[in-house]
Amino acid sequence: MKALFRKSISIVLAVAVLTLATDLVQAQRQRPRGAGSLGEMKCQQIKEGSYIAINEDIPIGLEIYRAVAYLGNGIFIYEKRPAQVACRLATSGEKPRFKTLTLGFGLPDNHPYSKGALVRLSLYKDGNFFDYKDVTMGEQFIWPINVTNVRSIALESDCRRAQSGTCPALYFFQDILE
Repeated sequence: MKALFRKSISIVLAVAVLTLATDLVQAQRQRPRGAGSLGEMKCQQIKEGSYIAINEDIPIGLEIYRAVAYLGNGIFIYEKRPAQVACRLATSGEKPRFKTLTLGFGLPDNHPYSKGALVRLSLYKDGNFFDYKDVTMGEQFIWPINVTNVRSIALESDCRRAQSGTCPALYFFQDILE
């Protein structure tokens, strides 16, 4: 009886893990053939924070988007403690193959810290500052970035204005490398 119970639990856990993995893959596959995704690039934490691949619906600007990742200290970004990650686009000795990175992002309407928050997303190419976008609740951005001959990019999300010293993480509904 115990062996049957253990086997049943093992099967249920295996199905749950497989379902979760399939869901994450499905979110990342909503892109053109031959394109890549930052969620697949295994971005590395620099300071606090992570770029985490997800697959969930989020409301941004009174619309529903399928989020593919978020950048933050968990689901938050703390004032004076930006979340920073670096993502390798090409290994040493490899010719960079991507030409464009398209980021679609915003703050979730339903996060308790979105109201009044201002989050700055800064982008660095091969360690050099490139540009930034400031995001408030209700705004969604599509940001095409030329990454021709770029080996790595870094993303920094910085809580610039918050009611309680905390901003929501920045959610991405697009992170396509072509």
